[in-house]
Amino acid sequence: MCGVCGTYSPSGVTDRGVAAAMHERQVHRGPDETYSLNTETICAKLGRLGFTGLADGWQPAEDSTGRYVAMTNGEIYNARELQSRMGLDQPHNGVDIAVVPELFARYGLEGLHLVDGQFATVVLDRARNALYLARDRFGICPMYYTEVGPQVHFCSELKPLVQCVDRPRKVDLSAVDQYLSLGNIVAPRTLVQGVRAVPPGCAVRFDADGSQTLRYWRYGEFAPVAGAVTDVALREAMRASVKDRLRADVEIGAYLSGGFDSTAIVMEAAALSAQPVRTFSVVFDDPGLDEGRFQREVAHAVGSKHEQVSCHHSDITARFEEMVRHCCYPQRETYNVAAMMLAGSVRDAGIKGVVSGEGADELFFGYDSYAFDGLARSRRPSRAENEQAWGRPDFGWEVDWDKVARRRERFLTPWARAALTGHEFHHSRLIPFTDQEVRQLSRMQLRSIADVYVQMSGHLLGDHGDSMLMRHSVEGRYPFLGNSVVSLALQVEDARKMADFEGKACLRSAYEGIVPQSVLQRGKHGFTAYDVQSITSSRTWEDWRALVEASGLFTADCLDGPAETGKWDFRISAISIAMIMDELGLTL
Repeated sequence: MCGVCGTYSPSGVTDRGVAAAMHERQVHRGPDETYSLNTETICAKLGRLGFTGLADGWQPAEDSTGRYVAMTNGEIYNARELQSRMGLDQPHNGVDIAVVPELFARYGLEGLHLVDGQFATVVLDRARNALYLARDRFGICPMYYTEVGPQVHFCSELKPLVQCVDRPRKVDLSAVDQYLSLGNIVAPRTLVQGVRAVPPGCAVRFDADGSQTLRYWRYGEFAPVAGAVTDVALREAMRASVKDRLRADVEIGAYLSGGFDSTAIVMEAAALSAQPVRTFSVVFDDPGLDEGRFQREVAHAVGSKHEQVSCHHSDITARFEEMVRHCCYPQRETYNVAAMMLAGSVRDAGIKGVVSGEGADELFFGYDSYAFDGLARSRRPSRAENEQAWGRPDFGWEVDWDKVARRRERFLTPWARAALTGHEFHHSRLIPFTDQEVRQLSRMQLRSIADVYVQMSGHLLGDHGDSMLMRHSVEGRYPFLGNSVVSLALQVEDARKMADFEGKACLRSAYEGIVPQSVLQRGKHGFTAYDVQSITSSRTWEDWRALVEASGLFTADCLDGPAETGKWDFRISAISIAMIMDELGLTL
């Protein structure tokens, strides 16, 4: 994983100082080496965090004809297979991402459909003077961009892009409404007006005629076949995916939460590794949050070299503001402080990458909400807003419309509510499916798609994953998102994923007798940390209230009173959004 940034102008007028300034602000993403690409139309820089080709790899990479040149952040796990498919000799460039421009040369953008990996790539087509900014299937690697006149500025992180491109910036009220309604911001939208995120599975093409978003893959092409996917097939696909993600010229560790997903990965990693696996966990003082005994049980079972990081109330107090101002993404809970601390412990141990369990719940129906989707009595009243957002009037994902209305009233100023009218989150389709396509999906399948595009891509892989990991120059790798595992997940029928109100039933069956029984039988334990009271010591409640009021976006009394009932505390959201507006200089 690396950090890439730059400026492109089809007219040939580029400000090269912007790329240099952005690179300096995200050097934590790639502290090992710096590469540059300079032509008449582009100035790009890449900070490398090296995993492969440490002695014989470099960027930028070109295809054999020299037409396509690319700077790429990420990993291509099936690079050797792709090289063989294209009949290429053993390449001189030892990095796996060197295959990207060759894929463009042979297959065009559709070549990215063949990649098993995680990447954000910048590809220049010299023949047509066109630029592509593309992301992997699930958006593991971030990419942001903004168009300013004839120039396009792009960056792996939002904050350097906004701070280094000199122009007034406003907060995107629709993005704020997305967060207050969904607890997430959905690509391509960001919190900043005029700054976009490349959507997962897409490329944005720029040339003298403007820009166009092109999709090469989407999650949700379900093709269930009864009995076609066996326990053995699932295990083999998982083992192969873990093996691919352990492959590197440096040691790869593992996150171990104590839940089923991370435990299954650690069990596979231990079986594949000649040396004890390095595992890392967070523990809490609060018994209701702590999973330490399960973590220790698994670590003992596989003989890993295990390290625990203790996260206390005082840590949340001391580092919450640091975390928010680093990632510049709204928060609804305090857990990201623990995630940032955990990444720091990994780096302190000399480890540059970890495998982690994200994706299992979304692909194999692991959240409790899936259990109720099949019940007739759980169906919600039809609403036109649902049809606009999701393509079906009876599907609302996690949105409680009454609470959303009360939340807007409590949190947003009268001016903000008036300005938001007609631009509420539901006016944009949130998933890449038409009404007709959505009608062919089961409710659980539709929820899975919504979970991937709303919850996983932006939050779990984004501010919770990439931002916290790369704060300490650590790369996250996700075996459940390997192509072979995803392909099988799309073939497993709903009833084998959610059976007897138990999510991920097919996975649990596949790992029966392998994962410790105490973990196998555990219920879902989501990412959770200390509540809002943990952030009131470094600043008093009056300090937070002043910050929130100064934003001009939120009402003066929105922090007063208790949190509403539900999973998330939107007072934390208001504080974090106000903090980001201050950090980025956003106005209304």
